[in-house]
Amino acid sequence: MGEQALGILTGLAETHPIWLVLLAFIVAFLESLAIVGILVPGIILLFIVGTLIGPEWTVFMACWLAASGGALLGDGLSFWLGWRYRARVPTLWPFSRRPELLSRARDQFHRHGGKAIVIARFIGPMRPIVPMIAGSMHVSNALFYRYAIPACIAWAPLYLLPGALFGASLELAAEFAGRLASLLAILVIGLWLLLWVTRQIYEFTARRSGWWLRSLIRWLRSHPRLGRLFGPLLEPGGREVLSVTLLGLLWLACLAVLLAVLLAAPFADTHWDADRQIASWAGSLRNHFADPVLAAIALATGSRAMLFLAGAFAVILLGLGRINATWHWAMAMIGGWFSGELLILLTGLMMERPEVMPSLGEVPFRPYLLACLVFGFFAVLLAKDLGARRRKWPYLATTLILGLSGFAHFYLGRASLPGLLAALALGLGWVAMIGIAYRQRASRRPHAPGLVLAFYGLALGAAVVNARSGLEALLEATELRPPAQSISRQAWQAGDWRKLPDRISSLGPFERHRFDLQLAAPMEAIEQALLAAGWQPVPEVRLGDLGSILIGRPDRAELPHLNKDFAGRPDDRMLRFDTQEGPVVLLRLWASGARLTPDGEPVWLGQVRAVEPGLFLGGLTRWYELGDRTDDAASILDRALPNWWQAAPEGGPRLYALPD
Repeated sequence: MGEQALGILTGLAETHPIWLVLLAFIVAFLESLAIVGILVPGIILLFIVGTLIGPEWTVFMACWLAASGGALLGDGLSFWLGWRYRARVPTLWPFSRRPELLSRARDQFHRHGGKAIVIARFIGPMRPIVPMIAGSMHVSNALFYRYAIPACIAWAPLYLLPGALFGASLELAAEFAGRLASLLAILVIGLWLLLWVTRQIYEFTARRSGWWLRSLIRWLRSHPRLGRLFGPLLEPGGREVLSVTLLGLLWLACLAVLLAVLLAAPFADTHWDADRQIASWAGSLRNHFADPVLAAIALATGSRAMLFLAGAFAVILLGLGRINATWHWAMAMIGGWFSGELLILLTGLMMERPEVMPSLGEVPFRPYLLACLVFGFFAVLLAKDLGARRRKWPYLATTLILGLSGFAHFYLGRASLPGLLAALALGLGWVAMIGIAYRQRASRRPHAPGLVLAFYGLALGAAVVNARSGLEALLEATELRPPAQSISRQAWQAGDWRKLPDRISSLGPFERHRFDLQLAAPMEAIEQALLAAGWQPVPEVRLGDLGSILIGRPDRAELPHLNKDFAGRPDDRMLRFDTQEGPVVLLRLWASGARLTPDGEPVWLGQVRAVEPGLFLGGLTRWYELGDRTDDAASILDRALPNWWQAAPEGGPRLYALPD
């Protein structure tokens, strides 16, 4: 379903750009609308809109105008609302709970006058507020729009252009480094969204926790038994009541998630093998540039590194004389680890683990559980020593680290989603429970900067040591290889070709990533036949060859053909055929892992496409595939192999094999 949704979204952007223009207008309008804009992650949404625009600069200009118009309409409506309800503005949310927002906006006007409208347009929290304040302060329409119109026009491209540049380079990056661009997009947008959600939840609960706490205390007083049990934790004069309450809410949420994952995990074990398939979502992102980086991140938050970090930091706490913190640190590590081992044993009795990668069957996934315990409890411990305004930063840092760690394990195919979710829920739930006890008993210490340097210094040292000693072994263990299999020639011709992968990647439109052919023959025989028919081998791309991309219109004989990745491996062979007046025909071949019996011919997966050079990003040059000329390209390949066995099954790739 996710793949279909992505294909539909991309297809709509390509065939019906008016929907993209409309989306830019709506997002900019909501981002600029009073109060509503505070809740809308407009930066992320406009970046995504820009990504879908790609290299089409006419569409970019239309989206620019639409976003500017939407922003101006949102500002104008906010300005009118401020004028219409000027007496009630201080009583509206969020000004009623955060009056400093109102005072900051008014200070902007007193200090900068009409320029405050321009300044606020480029400051996220103030953007949906200042126009309303301007209306409530009786700013004239002429003055307001004199500054609002140029501000909206200048603001829109700053949010659309990064995404447009990124989207325009997706295809180039897809050729040069597999799915590297898509991987970077997922990491940047995903981590950005994760941090934004974490910060919003923290600030939302922090602002309302006082009211929640009072309501909870009143409710507990009406229940004598529960009041005696939990009342001491929530005494009005007790220490760290707010933090204890928030940790309690986190514990309840983690408990609910853990129970849900444990109930659903037995139904997901049949899909674990798919997590290791080369056409899976994780496999579609694999490329030989990102593999070492994410493998190093996985090792940095792996079991060995986390056990070392937990032990070394306990020694530091003990050396500082923080006996209470050391005791709770040990309880968090040992208790969480023991609970995880019990759950792994229990789920192991209910589900079988895959033979290729047994860690996929770990629910919860052990290394990620240890990372959640170590980094999670350090955030609780550090936040205790910080002021109220700075306590969110340890939690945001932990969110970033755990987000990267979880994605790295999933990307490498070491952990399943149920295993990661169970580890996250158990780890953070246990940290919250021990954190409640710690925050009730501990006193604030003035060693926060030293603890940060010591903890993250140890973490960095452990990461470097583990990466140097285990990187090659981990890359080899997690390498995606096409499964070796033997298929009889007759069975392959009759339909067993369906057992082989049908696409390079699960991300994006199927037609763009589908394999056009399967070719059964030794590579020497393939090259001999094609060279005799006028095809030419494509040389490997060197760094100096990339300079021709920067030339406005280089000769097509000089423009390099960049590699595509399949399962993290570049194509094994590329050959091209130059037609006299038409486009270039390019053939790419990848090893499938299959061989035909009885002679053992390897089966190659291939794409044959018509390509021609064209401009993108306004001045660079690259090869573009001509989707409407794919059949013509296949016909040229047919004529190059006249004596070979050929078949074109309906809905499948073309099949080629040496004659009997």
